[in-house]
Amino acid sequence: MDQIRPEAIRAHMRFLADDLLEGRGTATRGQDLAARYIASEFEALGLEPAGVNHTWYQPVPLRRIEIQSAQTSMALIRQGSEEKLQFGTDYVTAGSPVYQDTNVRAAAVFVGFGVSAPALGYDDYAGADVRGKIVVMMYGAPPRFPSAERAHYSGIVKSEQAAAHGAVGVIALWVGDVAAHFPFPRIVDNVKSPGYRWLDAQGRPNDSFPQFRGGAVLAGECARRLFEGAPKTLDQAIADGKAGNPQAFALPLEVAIHTVTRHTAVSSPNVAALLRGSDPVLREEYVVYTAHSDHMGIGPPVDGDAIYNGAVDNASGTSALIEVARAFTRLPRPPRRSILFVAVTAEEAGLIGSDYFARNPTVPRPLLVADINIDGLSLFYDFNDVVALGEEHSTLGQLARQAAARMDLEVSPDPMPEEVFFIRSDQYSFVRQGVPAIMVSEGFKARDPRIDGKKLALDWEAKLYHTPKDDMSQPLDFQAAVRSTRLQFLIGYLTAQSGDRPAWNPGDFFGKAFGENRER
Repeated sequence: MDQIRPEAIRAHMRFLADDLLEGRGTATRGQDLAARYIASEFEALGLEPAGVNHTWYQPVPLRRIEIQSAQTSMALIRQGSEEKLQFGTDYVTAGSPVYQDTNVRAAAVFVGFGVSAPALGYDDYAGADVRGKIVVMMYGAPPRFPSAERAHYSGIVKSEQAAAHGAVGVIALWVGDVAAHFPFPRIVDNVKSPGYRWLDAQGRPNDSFPQFRGGAVLAGECARRLFEGAPKTLDQAIADGKAGNPQAFALPLEVAIHTVTRHTAVSSPNVAALLRGSDPVLREEYVVYTAHSDHMGIGPPVDGDAIYNGAVDNASGTSALIEVARAFTRLPRPPRRSILFVAVTAEEAGLIGSDYFARNPTVPRPLLVADINIDGLSLFYDFNDVVALGEEHSTLGQLARQAAARMDLEVSPDPMPEEVFFIRSDQYSFVRQGVPAIMVSEGFKARDPRIDGKKLALDWEAKLYHTPKDDMSQPLDFQAAVRSTRLQFLIGYLTAQSGDRPAWNPGDFFGKAFGENRER
């Protein structure tokens, strides 16, 4: 663990977050340079290439998705009267991953959070008929759900359930707490960057629903207009959602959406390296470390700066990945299990690179035993506690607690479950394939009692997250980064050494939902 040094983390970050890499946008020259750098570092450490054809790379075939906002339109229709909405002010859409030009006009039905979770005693779709209609839903999931389940039901599963119920489009309402934390103009800025899907052998995009002919995110004031003449006001619907009450009712209008999208075929690499284990049996099993190498590239200028450097998010995690690999190679004897180090692409586009790897691993998928994901090191203050997202679902939680105890750190529950962090980074791609996974970050208990950890975290998210200001000029605590990276190493070391394969806890929600996927 002494091999993990602040100077090394800072040096990697300085290169990866340099303006010369132009924000490491997916499938750009800058991100390709980052991939080459990471592969070179892995090679220098004496690791084996673990990409395709005994190379360092797993190319991910992608469809770049760019909305053509000038040709895209949306309107609310009441009793034959049409109200046209303004792109970027009233609504925004990222475009269709399936169609380059598509129209839909249909009645709208509000479905609360758009969540059907019978195991948790909740179903917004109970008694609702949405076949051939556009469903309107709030961001997130019921607050009474446990943290990770709340995160799970806030993600792609909402689209899956809408499609299964026969909807032809989805409208998300950017209202309530999420709009206060992350204002709608930030959503508009994000949509100006391309989206991506990985393509299967038949050229079909992942996590796409051909039956959806339109979709959008509505700003708060525009969202309020949808509820004029409805059984509830928007404020009443938000209050019922916070209270955990399932709800669904028809809205007294139709919605028309015309979406024009440009599709381009591109490719971007995952970078993979292998340290073979020392046990003659357990070496056939693999503990995976992941960190995403991409960021958001060049985007709308902020104070004259258009390069979204992504120093903390996630040059720091990629730097930690390299230094964790260095620590493993310096052991007198390799751990019992093999270790895969994978720098994935296109995380910012929706966990695309990790999803591709988890579904198409370069080793047999049933032999992937755990994922430890690093997305943003602890760089703002030294800390007394950590949050281990996913620790309550598998035996990885016990190992994370052992590692934390050895480093005199507490393990705290998720302090912000409403942020649904568990589905917002690459560990979730492995969970969906039945692989126990965990992501560990600092908690809010700073070692310096004068520091308010929660305030620092919220201020960073509000002012620097996904902006050009996330660069190397911001205040960064590299001693805290070292502590964080050493903990990541220790969790993986204990996992690789344990005689017991990581397993879902008995009766666990994710184990029951996805456990069988690992064997397919």
